[in-house]
Amino acid sequence: MERHPRHALAHAEKSRLRHLVEEIERETGVEIAAVIVRHVPDIEAFATAYFNHVGIGKRGHDNGILIAIAADRRLVRIEVGRGLEHVVTGEVAARIIAGVMVPQLRRERYGEAMLRAVEALGHVVRGAPDRLPR
Repeated sequence: MERHPRHALAHAEKSRLRHLVEEIERETGVEIAAVIVRHVPDIEAFATAYFNHVGIGKRGHDNGILIAIAADRRLVRIEVGRGLEHVVTGEVAARIIAGVMVPQLRRERYGEAMLRAVEALGHVVRGAPDRLPR
């Protein structure tokens, strides 16, 4: 049974996700946001517009990351600020999506997909502290 994306994350998952995102930001300065929507015609355009509208990342450092899921078609996009493009490359994002998120999304485990993606991104940004903007 598919849950509505608004209820796609259980309270415990939201709490774990919030804690993990805050921990990564404290350690690295990188801001990570996650959003699940029911439907968008173009996940890439949506993610870019949302990322820019919300202003994810520190001003002048462009050190934000957005994980966006369109639940109806299980489309995923990891949008990365310019200040992190050398750390979280397109190839790295694609590996996280394919290897970490897609298996969970096939089981409609949105929360687990988000948590595992944030954990993976945390490993990436923590592994390159000298290359991260502050």
